[in-house]
Amino acid sequence: MFAIIWRMRARRKKTKDYERFGRQVTLATLRKIDGCQQAYFIKVFEARKPEYLWVVFWRDRKALEAARTNPLWREQIKKFEAGKFYKTIPLQLVCECLSSFGPAPARKPRKNAGPARKRKTPPPPEEPATPAAPATGFADSTPEGE
Repeated sequence: MFAIIWRMRARRKKTKDYERFGRQVTLATLRKIDGCQQAYFIKVFEARKPEYLWVVFWRDRKALEAARTNPLWREQIKKFEAGKFYKTIPLQLVCECLSSFGPAPARKPRKNAGPARKRKTPPPPEEPATPAAPATGFADSTPEGE
């Protein structure tokens, strides 16, 4: 999996417009591009100046490269630049994911995939007929009758 991370400082007067653009235009565009697994639009909470991050995950490098030539992507970039939202040119990092935790990204079902099979759950283990004595590792030294 590959990720692109963008860091951008926005113009103070354009923050509301940029946030609306990110939610309504950029996320909608990314959702339509094949190979885009997840996208996060993040506002840096403790920044003194308006700052945003985009973290976008791609199935693989081939999907990322195909996205960059996709007309939807190019049109979205033109709209972004026309909006003049940024104060500084966004920093872009292309990263290869080496490891992660958490649920795997959702994948689109295959076109020829049939209905999902139900998995059988194994029956619960049977209870022993007589309770076993606890294994303490010590011999019982208590005299009988006490």
